Amino acid sequence: MKPERAIGLLSSLPASAIEAMQRARFRRTLRLAAEKSSFYREEFRRRGIDVRKIEHPSELGDFFTTGEDLREHGAEAFLTGRADTAFETTGTTSPAPKRAYFSQKEIDEIGRTSALALHLLGLRREDRVLSAFDCSFWISPVVVRSAFQYINCFHVEAGKIEPLEFYERALAYRPNVIFGEPSWIVRLSEIAEARGRWPLKFLFAGGENITETARAAVERVWHAPLYLNYGQTEAFGAIGIECKEKQGYHRNDLNFIFEIVDEDEEGYGELIYTTLTRDVMPLIRYRSTDITRLVDEPCACGLFARRIGKIRARADEMVVCGMGNVGPWVFAEILSDVLTPGADWQAVVKNEGHRDVIELRVEMDDLMSQGDVESRVRSNLRERFADFWRNHEMKLYELEVAAYARGTLRGGRKLQRVVDKRQMLLRRVV
Repeated sequence: MKPERAIGLLSSLPASAIEAMQRARFRRTLRLAAEKSSFYREEFRRRGIDVRKIEHPSELGDFFTTGEDLREHGAEAFLTGRADTAFETTGTTSPAPKRAYFSQKEIDEIGRTSALALHLLGLRREDRVLSAFDCSFWISPVVVRSAFQYINCFHVEAGKIEPLEFYERALAYRPNVIFGEPSWIVRLSEIAEARGRWPLKFLFAGGENITETARAAVERVWHAPLYLNYGQTEAFGAIGIECKEKQGYHRNDLNFIFEIVDEDEEGYGELIYTTLTRDVMPLIRYRSTDITRLVDEPCACGLFARRIGKIRARADEMVVCGMGNVGPWVFAEILSDVLTPGADWQAVVKNEGHRDVIELRVEMDDLMSQGDVESRVRSNLRERFADFWRNHEMKLYELEVAAYARGTLRGGRKLQRVVDKRQMLLRRVV
């Protein structure tokens, strides 16, 4: 079915029809998980949950699935069918990756859904796309490749190479649409501003947040809009996507049921999602650890799909930034043989202009030794975390070391190890 026709049919459906479809798909998914997944079967048995009586995820009470469950039990405990492929994510406070398994049928399903979203942004058969998404264990290249086959547009997959090399090699293709991570696109745009740009229809980014100041700078260089996707590897990367209004992410209600838990007075809380069309590794009430809200008010774009507000923060201390997906364990490893016993540290993520800045605050007995500490920090980063160092060499972020006297960082019993101070300049609606 052509995207135009599919969008028209979906737009004609009343909200009650979509909700009825969600509930039917949920009941099927819940029964599948309870029957074939050893994790869910045991959890439901232990909690006395009769899945035959459950009509909506919220009726499961205080039961949730977490990233820690995936790490502790392993992906195999969640399998309900034969897998064709797997992906990993290190978006966690632990160095151990989470694995998620999928089938080719599920890849095709997400590809069709993603193609509809990209069609709404203006992607057409005659367009030429260059993608710089990282192919190392990451799901995004597979999702967009599956979407492109339904749009049938020209597509070159560059991988996450150094932005200058991408720029020089892209000149031979003259793409009018570019895909990549936000911080990588910011750096590419700086190069294009200095060396010259070519006409773009739009840019598309995913994998991390971006300040509105940085987005505006990218759009000024290319004279084209930058749209954001919101997703997670566990969700197959297709939770929601911005429209041309950029007022939050239009959510994928065809493949998920979304909930918000622990809401504050403004309706912000942790996003919880349940997959509806997964036969290999369904997830029931998965805690995203992202703080946002559900927006049910109509969008000015007129699209039928409701929205997820822009992500405000993480429920844990993992931060997605120009350095990558980093948590306390990353900085603890970098500093493991640098600080004297008992010295505290804290990593603060800021944004100065168009680039993220990681300020590593460390306590020292001798404040005059800051230069030596900074040299050792950079050496450890280069030797122990090649991907994070590569992002630094690409100038996707800046790294600073700030010296503090012993005993000054900890104001209370617990010290927050990673602090995200970036100010996302959100429009009020999200």
